[in-house]
Amino acid sequence: MSTFTIRVTSPATNAAGTSFAPATQQPDLGAPSFLDMIVTNSTEPLLPNGVYDAYCLTPLIDIHLSPTTYPGTTNYPGNTVPSFDPSGSLVLTQPQIDRINWLLAQNPTSDPKFGGQFNYGEVQTAIWKILGFTDAQILAAGQTPFLNDGGNNVVNSADIDFLVSQSAAAIASGNGVLPTDAFFTTFIDPTGNVQPLIIQLQSARLGDYVWLDGNGNGLQDLNEPGVDNVVVELYDGSGNFITSTKTGDDFSTAAVEHGFYQFTGLKAGDYQVKFIAPTSYQFTKQDANGNAQDAADSDANVTSGFSQVVTLPPGGSNQTIDAGLVQPASLGDRLWLDSNANGQQDDGATGISGQTVTLIGGGADGLIATAGDNTTATTTTGTDGFYEFTGLTPGVEYQVQFAAPAGTVFTGQNVGNDVSDSDADTTTGKTQIVTLASGEHNPTLDAGVYVPASLGDRLWLDSNANGQQDDGATGISGKTVTLIGGGTDGLINGVGDTTATTTTGTDGFYEFTGLTPGVEYQVQFAAPAGTVFTGQNVGNDASDSDADTTTGKTQIVTLASGEHNPTLDAGVVIPPASLGDRLWLDSNANGQQDDGATGISGQTVTLIGGGADGLIATAGDNTTATTTTGTDGFYEFTGLTPGVEYQVQFAAPAGTVFTGQNVGNDASDSDADTTTGKTQI
Repeated sequence: MSTFTIRVTSPATNAAGTSFAPATQQPDLGAPSFLDMIVTNSTEPLLPNGVYDAYCLTPLIDIHLSPTTYPGTTNYPGNTVPSFDPSGSLVLTQPQIDRINWLLAQNPTSDPKFGGQFNYGEVQTAIWKILGFTDAQILAAGQTPFLNDGGNNVVNSADIDFLVSQSAAAIASGNGVLPTDAFFTTFIDPTGNVQPLIIQLQSARLGDYVWLDGNGNGLQDLNEPGVDNVVVELYDGSGNFITSTKTGDDFSTAAVEHGFYQFTGLKAGDYQVKFIAPTSYQFTKQDANGNAQDAADSDANVTSGFSQVVTLPPGGSNQTIDAGLVQPASLGDRLWLDSNANGQQDDGATGISGQTVTLIGGGADGLIATAGDNTTATTTTGTDGFYEFTGLTPGVEYQVQFAAPAGTVFTGQNVGNDVSDSDADTTTGKTQIVTLASGEHNPTLDAGVYVPASLGDRLWLDSNANGQQDDGATGISGKTVTLIGGGTDGLINGVGDTTATTTTGTDGFYEFTGLTPGVEYQVQFAAPAGTVFTGQNVGNDASDSDADTTTGKTQIVTLASGEHNPTLDAGVVIPPASLGDRLWLDSNANGQQDDGATGISGQTVTLIGGGADGLIATAGDNTTATTTTGTDGFYEFTGLTPGVEYQVQFAAPAGTVFTGQNVGNDASDSDADTTTGKTQI
């Protein structure tokens, strides 16, 4: 081994000064320790000249403090059982050495984490007790003034017992809690039968916390738990692997902690940490809020798990290298046919498979609609229209966009119960934006579509006024037809009824397309000038007239998805017919109204008309009306129904008989039967 010269001092015997409290003490030459060892004349590259913190291995052997020097001293790696034979019947074991190394790596007398709880007298006593010395042996050795710094330190037995027990628990954990460098510490063997020492060469440390980021915001929020047994690897600044550990309790405090890790006993230099995400976990966002909360954010790259490179000065401690874990989230639901267009997945709603669904996800900033960083993925609806996107990042904004299948449109958005309604915007097909928590599955982002409905038929001339489109009924083109549709409540005469118009085309046909199923509609016709509506709902519905005879409105209909109703039509008739002429005196009995024929006024004329079936002489249904001949014998019956059979019956005035019937010119002959006085039908 290389050799060097050492001198050993103790804070308890340092000369008085003013720069260290209490004022009777000189400052410790390193971190507070039982001894300070000054190295000179060193030929050992791993132990250059300088001042080091030292602890004794046995309380039973003296070591002389400065100005005594120990030339020719040798050193041994501090992580294995040394080859020298320590004096005083001390037999070292590997578990004891491991426990001492863990204890020294915590820097218990200087790390701010401990808030000054431990002093070097407690650390030194804990080392002796780890090596098997009893309280009685330590007390008998007369070490008390050195342990309590001449009465300035309170050496607390509870603190000592804590350090002893925690060192055992840490080593037993198997979590890679020890420094890996053989010369993190070194054993010092002064020449002769002199107290052996252990000194700390490297005291920098790096670590912190791995936690479950429940809300995926990239920050350690209150009550978010630490995650144990996560593998953490340490690399140097050039990317060379050094060692690994696992998260859990760091054993340096009384409380049992979770999710902590430490790399201790490090040289000054550049380091990088790599976190290994457990199965079914991934890393939360890195450096949330622009790294403005570095102590609370996650430093793990979401893809590689590597942290940034950090530089540690001699004895430095960086306790900010954290990693947040999230369980991948998922979302999905269904694309379905809303056959009644009510915006709800009613029982039996049919799913639509084989259709593309697009996931839109926030990019680097996690936000939707931020220029240039949104990402997309697609999937296809499966059995009964279901789809799912998995492996999503909690805390990131997502939305789904559906494309309506050919021939369909989206149903109403957010109508009624959120679990069963349609979430797709009726124009864009995009759902609302959602942010998922760690491990969350959102099964509510769905879309309903329907096939637009239509209705129509014809405006036609009911030439025989029978209320039916008989063969050859003439259509009336170029006329306006108005569609009345249910408004926001879907009901006619409800809230916000809407209207649209079209014009009858060839042979009187019209159609309204693109209609919403489940909504009430009716059609209103305007009778063309010079006509009135024929009878409503007379006979077969497929061929009758549906227009109300007064308003021109049809019945109200509600259409199903894709339905076409071709039955809403209207028949019109020429305005009511009339008939009449004259009762006259045929003075020459030639059966003709000759010039100057005298009319007979004041005589009753009876109209006989077909009843319900429009026919004369059908039992029980003939109707009659009467009038009286007026000036010069003229009479008239008006308001008669076209297509219905009529005839007139005259009564011959007293003392007269009817002249010959249908003699000569029809325009001027007599139409009355010579016996009954009835005209032709």
